[in-house]
Amino acid sequence: MASLGTTKVAVILALLGSIAVFIVATLSAFALFRSAAMEEAEVQAGQRGEVVGRVALAPFLTDELVDLDPVAVSSLDRAGTTFIADGGASHVKVWSRAGMVLWADEKRLWGRTFPMDAEQRSLFESLGVSIALSDLDRQENEFDSVEHPQLLEVYFAMQTAQGQPVLVETYYPMSMVDEIAAEYRQRFLPVLFGGLALLTLAQVQLVVLLARRLSRLRAERERLLAQVISVSDAERRRIAGEVHDGAVQELIGMSFALSAAVDAAPEDMKESLRTLAASARTTVRSLRSLLMSIYPFEVPDEGWAAGIEDLVGSLRLSGIDVEVRVPNQRMSPMEELLLLRVAREALRNTSAHAGASRVEVVVTEHRGAAVLEVADNGVGFSAETVAGRRRDGHLGLQLLSDLAANVGADLDVLSRPGQGTTVRLELAGKR
Repeated sequence: MASLGTTKVAVILALLGSIAVFIVATLSAFALFRSAAMEEAEVQAGQRGEVVGRVALAPFLTDELVDLDPVAVSSLDRAGTTFIADGGASHVKVWSRAGMVLWADEKRLWGRTFPMDAEQRSLFESLGVSIALSDLDRQENEFDSVEHPQLLEVYFAMQTAQGQPVLVETYYPMSMVDEIAAEYRQRFLPVLFGGLALLTLAQVQLVVLLARRLSRLRAERERLLAQVISVSDAERRRIAGEVHDGAVQELIGMSFALSAAVDAAPEDMKESLRTLAASARTTVRSLRSLLMSIYPFEVPDEGWAAGIEDLVGSLRLSGIDVEVRVPNQRMSPMEELLLLRVAREALRNTSAHAGASRVEVVVTEHRGAAVLEVADNGVGFSAETVAGRRRDGHLGLQLLSDLAANVGADLDVLSRPGQGTTVRLELAGKR
């Protein structure tokens, strides 16, 4: 419940959040990079296949091949078989504009005609390249092995010496794509993960630095407030001493003098002198009670709760049922001092003004902050009554409210006529 504990919890949560963000960012970056690497690998593998295919097969893509000359087909068959064996391709087909298979590594396709899609037909005009993944579900793939259900399909168009376009279709195993993608991952993933790790480390260091600075600022503010309270306490001690040694002693002397004058006074004045002496003694008792209230009360070594035991005992002796539910957990000196002074002020007000038969002193936890409630079942009061008391100089709780605000706490007085009064103090916590 203490502010220091709250700061530690905030730092731990921030560190855990940074680690969680690092993990999520790493997984997301890995997934995105893997996808991008695969796409780039497909392009690179396709471009490699195109270059190798053009170099290996271009000399054999002739006008005689388009006319299905047996010698040209046989020459391409030898070159294509070597290309498949040494170039890493799985299948090769050479197409005419009409959709006829001029040559293929599968001889059962030679001379057969198949429908061509729009993209294949456009390549005859553009002499471009098309790279994609094939599922081998088209009719011309009926004899291809299902051992590799997905291959990298590369189409590129060329022209013979007489300008007749032909289309070369090559298939490469996905292992070629995987190898290129693995190269990308080995090259760039360490850089990516290293950058994320450095960013997370910098964020963690920033969190720790901010937490330390916040702790120092809180400690400095508490030190300054402690000095202010110390100065205020010294002034209250001075005032209490002057009143006790001055006005109180004079009133005591006056009461003794009046009592002594009773015997020598005429009979008709004796009663008046006795009344004045009694009034002086009453005023002395009131002043002493006032001095007890303004004299600063420090937190006992046993904790702030020990500082209200005298008031609790006095209330119980006067017939008021008092229940105290306070945990033994210690807090910062400033927080305990504030709890003690608010509790004492509230209990004094209950004794003096509430007319209560029961009062509860309870400390609970709300949103990571300690909450003190001193609640009685007395006569209560309205907002106008509170304003009147402040005008008359009864500012004890108002002064404590200002002190609470200075340390980031909230002090509220909740009351209605006939419904009792609750003094509620919530210390600074996770707001």
